[in-house]
Amino acid sequence: MVSNELDGMQFDVVVLGTGLEESIIASEAAAGGKSVLHVDRNPYYGGSNACFSLSKMLEWAFCHRNCCQTPSVEVLVGGQLTDAPTFVISGEASDQHDMDTLQRLAPFELSPETTEKLQAMLKNDRSYMIELVPKVVFCRGELTEMLISCEIGEYVQFKGVAHSYLAHNGTIERIPESKEDIFASTSLSLIEKRKLMRLMTMVSDNTLYTHILDKYSDTQFTQLLQDKFKLSGMLLDAVLYLIVRVNRGDTISSREGCERLHKYVKSIGRYGRMAYLCGMYGGGSEISQSFCRLCAVSGGTYILNEKVAAIESTAENEFSVVLDHGTVRAKQIVMSPDYTSTAVPKDQIVSRAICILDNTCLGDDTTALASYVDDSGVVSLLY
Repeated sequence: MVSNELDGMQFDVVVLGTGLEESIIASEAAAGGKSVLHVDRNPYYGGSNACFSLSKMLEWAFCHRNCCQTPSVEVLVGGQLTDAPTFVISGEASDQHDMDTLQRLAPFELSPETTEKLQAMLKNDRSYMIELVPKVVFCRGELTEMLISCEIGEYVQFKGVAHSYLAHNGTIERIPESKEDIFASTSLSLIEKRKLMRLMTMVSDNTLYTHILDKYSDTQFTQLLQDKFKLSGMLLDAVLYLIVRVNRGDTISSREGCERLHKYVKSIGRYGRMAYLCGMYGGGSEISQSFCRLCAVSGGTYILNEKVAAIESTAENEFSVVLDHGTVRAKQIVMSPDYTSTAVPKDQIVSRAICILDNTCLGDDTTALASYVDDSGVVSLLY
C-alpha cells in the first residue's frame, strides 16, 4: 500500500485487532451495511489466539522476547536446554535465505547436535500447527451454534477431542465421559460406575435436573456431589476439575455447577461420544479468520502489519485514527484490550509451555484433553 493512501477516508467502524471478539463484531457490522476498516498491527490474524507453523512460532517468540508477556523464551531440544535465550528459524539448511534467517534469529551459539535436531524438525515446518492459546468448544455450546448459523463450517474444520485424562497425586487416569464409556471403564469399580451414572442421569433428565436446581441452589457444588451423590477421591476430582472446570481452591454454587455439568452432558452424542471439539488447524485463529472472510465478502477493508500511532476525538463526535498509511475518520472504534496501555498489568506474567513430542504419551489417542491438578491450581493440556 502506498504511503498516505488512506488519508482522509471515512468509515463507520474502525476495528483494531483481529482476535475472535473483534472479528465477530467486524463481520456483523459489515453485514449490517456499515463501512468497516479492520486493522491489525501484527502480520497475522488472530491476535493472542494466533496459530503458527514451527518456524513462525519461533519467530514470534523472538519478536516478543522483550515484552512483559514473554520475558524470556527458551528452546529445549532433546532434553537439553540450549544457551538461553535462543531463537531459531530455518527450513532447508542448504538454502542461503534460511541460513541468513538462522543467523539473524539465533544470536547465541548452538551446539551441532541442537542445530541438527532443529533443522530436521524444520524440514517439516508446515506440518506443525502451534496455537498460542489452544481452545476447545462444546459440541452444543453457544459458539458452536453461532458457527453453524453463520455457516462458518465452510471455512473451519473441527475434530472431536476423543478422550479426557486427569493427572493427580502421581497418577493419570482416563476419565469416562459417555454412558458407554462408564460401562466399559476398567478403572472404575462397580459402585463408582453406579454413582457416576446416577449423576449423569440426573443432569440428563429435565425433571430431575430442575428439582436439583431448586432444592440445592444455595448449596456449594462440592457439598452436593459429596452428600447426595457420594463422590470422593479421583471421581470427585474428575467431575470438579475436568468436567465442570472448577479451579483449585475455588467454590461455586450447586446451580452453577449443575448448569456446567448439564451443558457438558448435553454436548455428548451430537458428533460422537465426545463433549468437546477442537480446530484441526487452530481454533481461535481459524475462527477469527473465518469471520474476517465474512466481513471482507460484505465489503470490509483489511490491513495487516499496520501500526496505530494515535487515536483522537474530533469536534464532530467522531474519531481520528492515525495509521502508518494515513489518517482515517471513524464514527465508532472497536479495539482489542491489547491496544490499550493498561491491557496487561505490569505485575502479571503469562507463562506458556509448548511441547513437541517425538512419540505418543497417551497411547494411540490422536486428540485428548489432559488436566493436571496440584495445590497451585489446574492446568489443562490439549494433546
